[in-house]
Amino acid sequence: MSGVVAQVIAALSAFTALASVSLYLYFGRRSELSAAREEALALAETRRQVIADLERRLDSLEQRHKRSKTDCGRRVSELQTALDKTQRQARDEAYRTQHFFSAALSDLLNDLRNDLEPVPPDVEAALARIRKLLADERPAA
Repeated sequence: MSGVVAQVIAALSAFTALASVSLYLYFGRRSELSAAREEALALAETRRQVIADLERRLDSLEQRHKRSKTDCGRRVSELQTALDKTQRQARDEAYRTQHFFSAALSDLLNDLRNDLEPVPPDVEAALARIRKLLADERPAA
């Protein structure tokens, strides 16, 4: 009987050992899966934070881009206005200069006509006036 009891105890010990190993492997694997799951969740949380940070930075950059675009548009408008004003002033100055030289030429021609109309014409005075104008470095005023 003692042989049977010893065999039963040995069988029970073997069964317990196998059950222990099986349970150890089962729960060990579950804890590995649980650790992997926790790591995946932590990684997902990190990814979510990075995405949120990138979205905030993108929004900030978009706002800065809009402000820059508005500032550039305003500056272009200001420069266009300044260019138009400068072109207007240049046209006005060119017109005044042309008018001034036309008036000076008209005065010169009238003076030459006055020198050349009388009988006998005063050719010497007309030539002296022309020589004087050609000798001056400035235009006639």
